[in-house]
Order: sequence, then structure tokens, then C-alpha cells
Amino acid sequence: MKSFSEFTKNELFKKDNSNSCCDFAELSGMMLFGSNITLKRIRFATENEDVLERYITLADRFDVKVGVARTSDLSSRCLAVVSDKDDISRLAEKLGIIDSATGLIKYRISDEIIKNECCVRAFVKGAFLGGGTVIDPKKAYNLEIITPYMGLHNDFLDLLTKSGFEFKTVMRKSKYVLYTKRSEVIEDFLSFIGAFNAQMELINIKIDKEIHNSFNRSINIESANYDKTIDASVKHIKAIEKIENKIGLDELTTDLKEIAILRLANKSMSLQELGKLLNPPLGKSGVNHRLKKIIEISESL
Repeated sequence: MKSFSEFTKNELFKKDNSNSCCDFAELSGMMLFGSNITLKRIRFATENEDVLERYITLADRFDVKVGVARTSDLSSRCLAVVSDKDDISRLAEKLGIIDSATGLIKYRISDEIIKNECCVRAFVKGAFLGGGTVIDPKKAYNLEIITPYMGLHNDFLDLLTKSGFEFKTVMRKSKYVLYTKRSEVIEDFLSFIGAFNAQMELINIKIDKEIHNSFNRSINIESANYDKTIDASVKHIKAIEKIENKIGLDELTTDLKEIAILRLANKSMSLQELGKLLNPPLGKSGVNHRLKKIIEISESL
């Protein structure tokens, strides 16, 4: 059975970008958040075969040769490897990730890649495909995007903030985790990257949970009210029986005797229901007043 992350990523895999400029932005997000990049080799790892296929498809559009392998016989993780030096050099330059001072790779987001609004969405989509997860909303609300690189983390947080998203940061096993546990933010994020079916699934689950919780609250309130009714009834009946045994109910005034007899005959009724049986009918507060008097008489005996 597919996880909610797989469901979301498989939906994204099927959707192509409207503009060709977004293809490299999406590939960039996948590479930066899902790859180990050196000047000798680029290794993209994923457990989702659809994501792997999407990565290869985008790389092919830029004439990049990709080899595919598994990390081990026992692992479900797949690798897409770029080993051609010319391809690596071309990708690194286009990504803008070569430090001019040292000539080494730096994991940062180039402004050139995300200069258009459509490219921002495509890059965020790629980042989610490469390093993101979203938990099944039936269990909890949580979306995360992970990277071990502080500069990339800070750049991406800034990009999300400018796009109107509130994400928090935590360190986990030497990695930087951008996360949100707010269902509204997750809904907007899924819409932003084009995962509309996943967004609707989350909304439907959220509605079902709210209906279920509301029903449970209603049941708990009714149960608590019923318990209160029974507790009060027991107190009333003990008082009435004490009066009956000590002095007899005929010693009570007519209105108190009437309510005492009704209470003995209807032990589980609420005060409001008892009041409707009186002639003329009496409200809840009136019934409560009479029964309080009966308790006071009982306590004085």
C-alpha cells in the first residue's frame, strides 16, 4: 500500500511543466535535495521509481547521460548516476554551484534558476521530490524537507518564506529539517507544487477527522450529563426514602410530595423531563428547588 508521500510524489511525476524554463528549475531542486554532487560524479538516490524516472526524463532533456543502479541487492533505493565529466561540468555551471574562490561544489540556490515565479514553483516541487516527505494525515499533520547543507537549508527557508509559507527548523542526526505541522500550510504547499489530488485527499481526511472528533465530543458531553443526572437522582431517592421511613411522605407539603412520588417512579429522568410530568408543568429550576428542599428536610431528620 502506498504511503501518502508516495501518493503525492506519484501525482507530481505525472505532471509536466507548462514552461520549458521550469524543467531545469525542477531538476535543480531534485539534484540539490536528493543528490550527492562532486566534480567526478552526481549520485541521485530515491526509493520511488516514479521519482527516479522523472529525474532521468528531465536530465535527458538537457542531453545528460544517466546510469541506473541499486544501492545494494537488499535495498529498495535506486541510484541515478551522472559520471560524464562534460555533463557534470555543464550541470554544475548551469546550477551555479561552483565556488569561484575554491573551485569546489557549494550547495546553494542560484537566483538565475528561480528568477521566474513559475520556476520557483518548479524548484520547490523538485526539492520535495528529492528530499521531502509528508506523513499520512490520518495519523498526523507533518511535512518535511531535509538537507545536510546549512547554506542550502537557509536559502530554501528564505525562498519558502518569500512564497508565503511558515516553516520551522530543527536539527536531526546532523541534518537540517524544514517542517510544518499545520494542516493549512501543508494544503497550500501541495497546491503550490501542483499536487491537487493530494491536497483534496488531505482536506477530505481533515473533514472526516473533525466530524469524528465533534461526534466524540458530543457523546462525551451526553455521557457526562447522563452521569450527572444519575448521581443527582440517587441523592434525591436516598433523601425521599429516608423521609418515607422516618416520618412518611404525607408529612411533606403537597408540591414536595408530588415531586417525591414522581422521582421515585422515574429514577433516570432529568429534572427537565420530571418537570413536564407535573400539572401544571414546571421548569428545570423549579423542580431542582423542590428537590433541594426535600434533601434539606432529609438532612434535618
